[in-house]
Amino acid sequence: MKKILFSLLVVLMGVTYFNTVNAQSEEELVQICTMVAGDAEYLKDFRIKLDAGDPPPVQRFPILLKKDIKYRFTVCNSKDYEGKVILQLFDNNRQLATTYIVATGKDYPYIDWVCTKTGAYHLVYSFRDGKAGLAVGLLSMVGTM
Repeated sequence: MKKILFSLLVVLMGVTYFNTVNAQSEEELVQICTMVAGDAEYLKDFRIKLDAGDPPPVQRFPILLKKDIKYRFTVCNSKDYEGKVILQLFDNNRQLATTYIVATGKDYPYIDWVCTKTGAYHLVYSFRDGKAGLAVGLLSMVGTM
């Protein structure tokens, strides 16, 4: 009986270990995004975790951007979730940039954008087709114009 309980305990510990080892953490995603952003200067990261939904749930982040700065917005998806992240940059209610072009179905790992007016902007993150997902968005500065 003791051998059976011990064996069961070992199996449960092994399953728990392998599930946590294979899971991709938010910190790993930040590191991956930093590599994707290249030589841009890291400013801030945004961690996005959304459940599936119809309409697709969104997560919004207000940011302050300065005129004549070229920014890079990078997105990285967790391999553990089916959802593919979409980033949209808004000024009031006007979309200025996005990482997903609906007309072509093309995803981009980052977008570069030159700010033409200092002010408050909004980053809106969602997952395509309303699927559940985990992702990280990175705000970086490429340079001044």
